[in-house]
Amino acid sequence: MLLRKLARSVTVALALVALSCGLAPMGYAYEKAVEGPDVVKDKLFPKKSVIELDTKVGSVLNGSYIQTFMLNGSLTYFWSENWGFSAEGVFALNSDKAERACIETFYNDPNFAIGAQCGGAANLAEDSKGDANFGPAYVPIRELNYIGTGNFVWNPLYGKQLVLLSFTTYFDFFISFGGGLAISKYYPQQNNFPDGTPQRGVFCTKEEAAKPNGCSTANNPGTIDENLVGIAGRPQPLSQSNVLTHVSVGQRFHFMKRFELLASLDNYLLIGTPQTFDSYITLYGGLGVRF
Repeated sequence: MLLRKLARSVTVALALVALSCGLAPMGYAYEKAVEGPDVVKDKLFPKKSVIELDTKVGSVLNGSYIQTFMLNGSLTYFWSENWGFSAEGVFALNSDKAERACIETFYNDPNFAIGAQCGGAANLAEDSKGDANFGPAYVPIRELNYIGTGNFVWNPLYGKQLVLLSFTTYFDFFISFGGGLAISKYYPQQNNFPDGTPQRGVFCTKEEAAKPNGCSTANNPGTIDENLVGIAGRPQPLSQSNVLTHVSVGQRFHFMKRFELLASLDNYLLIGTPQTFDSYITLYGGLGVRF
């Protein structure tokens, strides 16, 4: 009896082992089908041999005295799922910020009599002692006109995400780097008026000049001529071309198989400027199509 029960137990154990061995490949196949990397590799939006045409609009984030908007067009070809090459052209639109208008109409106000720091000639009358005048500051300013670049594009990440728990979007993250040429209009620093009079500096007031052994007002900086300040008083701009390096990080959101929304943060670094380097950090958003 004991031997019979032992034989039955051994038989059941062997059957369970055989069953588990038979189910193991099925379990592995299921895991591979729904959880393995092959699911991600089977892209709905593959890159290899694809051409992407993008148009973007951006704004330079670190401009102190001018606001620059960028109109960008690029054509990218991918020779693999991760690598491609892009040709990019940029047209820049510039406008003065209030800060530029202010520094170009600064006052020399030795008596601290004028309430505003900058403005028109009417405010000069606030100085009852008659010393105040214009003392504009013309700092180096570059206005971008055109940029052309060539870039290698690397796509290290591809995936999908659930938006608002209602629909799925597919995306890829990219990094591009390269170089090119920038054409710009450069306003050099100006410290003197055309007649050689300094725009700003040590000031001798009429009250100090009237004292025994007082100073002379003949060498005072500034002017009361409103035609020598503001836009009219700017130095002659120089047309310049500079080589640049370009780095960009961004993300594309794919939809309808051929279209994409994209956003990127770009840095154009001009080399060989009077300040050695000029950096333009630009935030872009745009639309693209795949061929």
